[in-house]
Amino acid sequence: MFTNITLVSSLPKMVKLLASVCLCCLLIACSEPATPADSGAQAKAQQQTAPAATIQFQQDVHYKLVDNIDAEQAKPPYLVEYFWFGCQHCQRFEPVLETILLRRPELTLVRKHAAVARHWQTDARIFYSLQQMGLEHLTKPFLELYSEKKQMTPVDLQQFLSSHQVDQAKFFDIAENSEQVMTKMRQSASEMQNNEIGGVPALVVNGRYLMLPHADINSLEAYLALIDHLLAK
Repeated sequence: MFTNITLVSSLPKMVKLLASVCLCCLLIACSEPATPADSGAQAKAQQQTAPAATIQFQQDVHYKLVDNIDAEQAKPPYLVEYFWFGCQHCQRFEPVLETILLRRPELTLVRKHAAVARHWQTDARIFYSLQQMGLEHLTKPFLELYSEKKQMTPVDLQQFLSSHQVDQAKFFDIAENSEQVMTKMRQSASEMQNNEIGGVPALVVNGRYLMLPHADINSLEAYLALIDHLLAK
């Protein structure tokens, strides 16, 4: 089901990266969120489910309480998204997330790359290294590239970095040696494990409420209604 970005064969520095990772592992998977349907399917879904305005949101049904989520200096209101570059559901959820942020511009987005499974840890290093370089805006194009390639290669990564004018020497130095990158990977893994966040993408509202996949959350309006409900708590 999953594909791994394998860099060790032609990027020797990545051997050290993988060897130095010592995070606890938890078997988790991509979990498909309910996403807005389109055309006739959307109309059919609306006939079968209650309008967003009438949903009675319930704890442990539509959301659950979580704690010890590092907001990374974000102030309420904010969303935390746990994701994996290689997760097809995360890739498909990206435009939904973008629309949520457009409709609720007051929200700050804090992205955290999942690192609880060993085959995700190299991708987590890529994300946090780009973030440390002030290049988090490359998250979307890297998601798009991963969606296109399905299985990344060292050449794909090198070409991506070159096409976006990323200083590769600096990038690999940060990925290999940065304690900040390691700290963020451990923090993400700890938060997901301690709060039993079993799949990605996962959205947490104000660091306190994890939105749960549910048939009621089947449209953009339902997403927004649940977010608004949790922001008001």
